[in-house]
Amino acid sequence: MAIIGSFGDVIFEVSKDKILTFNDLEKKSSARWNEHSIAGNKAKLEFDGPGLADLNFNILLRAEHGINPMKQVSRLERMQNRGEAHHFILGQKPIMINKLVVTDLTENLRNIDQQGNVFTIEVTVSLKEYVESKTPVKKTTTNGKQTAAAGNSKKALGTMTITVKSVHIRNGPGTKHKVLGYAMKNDKLTVYEEKNGWYSLGGGKYITSNKSYSTLKKG
Repeated sequence: MAIIGSFGDVIFEVSKDKILTFNDLEKKSSARWNEHSIAGNKAKLEFDGPGLADLNFNILLRAEHGINPMKQVSRLERMQNRGEAHHFILGQKPIMINKLVVTDLTENLRNIDQQGNVFTIEVTVSLKEYVESKTPVKKTTTNGKQTAAAGNSKKALGTMTITVKSVHIRNGPGTKHKVLGYAMKNDKLTVYEEKNGWYSLGGGKYITSNKSYSTLKKG
């Protein structure tokens, strides 16, 4: 079995029993420019920052490839309707630093039998880059002392810094647990506990403590 990549819980893979992949993957990026009019002369451009990237691709869902076309489409629709943001994984790495959201789905239902069973669906998927805002840690004052409302009652063990391109964040201390997201290079994460080769990040999130991927500054 060869896993090509994934987006959320849609896994792109090719094996003897299942074929679920994509084609015509197109990535579009842009920059934001403001145009200022100048009387009698050409306008002046002012750089306003990078724009949001767009990702477009097609999926051919066929029952004869060992998948349920309607089920796979419903997964994409759920992510779109709930506004879920996920990394688009190509190989073992995110295609970009930020997550993406589903902005548009075009579904072409084909090969429908007399009972209404759909055997083939062609789907065009449009994704847009989603930049997560970093919420500052709120502080409250009690008896003249400031305490961080970090959402975790345990005392922090230290701060880890990611030293490679990306590392999985999982919902349990082990590689068999579900991937919740990714920590990217130079990200700094608060560590609350280390056990059996895994750091607890609080909130049910875990990341490997292998020193090949990060450094830990205690305290």
